[in-house]
Amino acid sequence: MQLFPNPPKVNHILKRKNFSALRLLLIITHYSLFIFFSSCQKEKTTLSFTELTSGTSDDLNDILFLNDSIGYACGGLRYDKGDILKTVDGGFTWIDQSDSNMSKALYKLNFLSHDTGFCCGYDGKIFRTYDGGANWKYFQTNYYLPIRSMFMLNFSQGFACGGTGFKHGYQLQSGSDDKWLVDTSDVEYRDVFFFDNLNGVMCGYGLILHTTDGGENWTYTNAKQDFFVAMSFPTNETGYAVGYTGSIWKTTDAGETWERLRNSNILFQPQWYFNAVEFRDENVGYIAGEHGCLLKTNDGGEHWNRIDNSPDVEWLGISLVSDGGFLCGTGGTIYRFLD
Repeated sequence: MQLFPNPPKVNHILKRKNFSALRLLLIITHYSLFIFFSSCQKEKTTLSFTELTSGTSDDLNDILFLNDSIGYACGGLRYDKGDILKTVDGGFTWIDQSDSNMSKALYKLNFLSHDTGFCCGYDGKIFRTYDGGANWKYFQTNYYLPIRSMFMLNFSQGFACGGTGFKHGYQLQSGSDDKWLVDTSDVEYRDVFFFDNLNGVMCGYGLILHTTDGGENWTYTNAKQDFFVAMSFPTNETGYAVGYTGSIWKTTDAGETWERLRNSNILFQPQWYFNAVEFRDENVGYIAGEHGCLLKTNDGGEHWNRIDNSPDVEWLGISLVSDGGFLCGTGGTIYRFLD
């Protein structure tokens, strides 16, 4: 008879239970991650790409096609020169329309017709043409920071925005005698769009703003937590905005409120850095960015497919035509793609 009987093997039982629980937890975690990554898997899509000869090795910051044949591109060297190029044969040949007043980089194109267009750039410079780019008239605003975007309602009324260093920004509104009224800000702005002379949207570092009184007052929207660099409005109600660190937003009420379609770059999702967005209509659109990043949606942004064979270029601008589009980027790169 044992005075001190052996205790029950509780520790072994607990160890077995702990091991079984740990194994179950690992199985559940593994399965959850598999489901997560499977749900995030995007269908791979390819397009037909053709590299075009731009005639410059300078960065091209924007490209704009007025139809399938006539298009413009702008860019340059930040402190040294500006470039404006034009094509009339669908991008196969490009004509250099730059002049001596374009002494620093140019960032954005905006055309009202085949003949009347505008271009803005570094040091508050604005250029205007009435003859399809054969001649560009030069205007110097009274604020010497980069103008990143402009939107003209007609040949004399328009809006522009820009800035530098995230916290130094300004907006401009055209006035009489070709003068531009300037309002400074502690936020850098990157893109502006107006539906009419009263209602418009402007985006920049950490915000998207909305106005209903021609830019006299701007209201914060719910879009935040990214450096918003580009917008596209295929209709007067529906629009899209992208942030540099990967967020995608959509509005269906002319920019008053925004729905986030994709968060900024976070763990367990692809790290994308966006520079441009363009939609052909409410459903079909593209986003272009760094390291050849090119995304396409066919359903209004609900799903995005990465273009698997996109050239490894830092895309800076995109313009769509009837059967595809054009991309421009660093080093004077221009590509034509068919979709």
